[in-house]
Amino acid sequence: MVALQAPVSDREGAMQQEGYTENIASAEKMVQDGKGQEMVPRSYFWAPITAKRFVDLFSIGGVDDYFSSDYTDDELAQRLQHVGTHPNLHTALVAFSGSDEYIPSHVDRKLLSKRLVDAMNTLCIKDGNNSKNVAELLYLESGNHNLSKGPTDAKIFVDRISEILNQIN
Repeated sequence: MVALQAPVSDREGAMQQEGYTENIASAEKMVQDGKGQEMVPRSYFWAPITAKRFVDLFSIGGVDDYFSSDYTDDELAQRLQHVGTHPNLHTALVAFSGSDEYIPSHVDRKLLSKRLVDAMNTLCIKDGNNSKNVAELLYLESGNHNLSKGPTDAKIFVDRISEILNQIN
């Protein structure tokens, strides 16, 4: 069992910040110049981070750019379809927060959450005529990023995990 609580695009959040274009270009140049393990200036990000890690998180198609809403369905599937191929994975719970402050306001959150789950289920293991989807959506309408604001969001999340674990045992 895997639980993804509040999967968000680091890149889409970073793209809203002033200086994004210049910062990503500078970090990409550092990587190209063999300086990927050097730190980027602190003005680029709130925490110390290497140029390579900055590029991996914040560039379009970066190694860790998984949950971006501007990907096509095919691009999302390429990034996430491996979830459904693990032979021992019972469930991948995708707990998506409808009021996540790190998701840009223009993004249709319900649609994105469904697209992510569908992408994860692209290659689900088939058993004869039966196929079992591995990824399951738990949409928390009022949930913020860390489930700290809604009065019952954290409880709903924990209760669903408990239910899944009880099914496995």
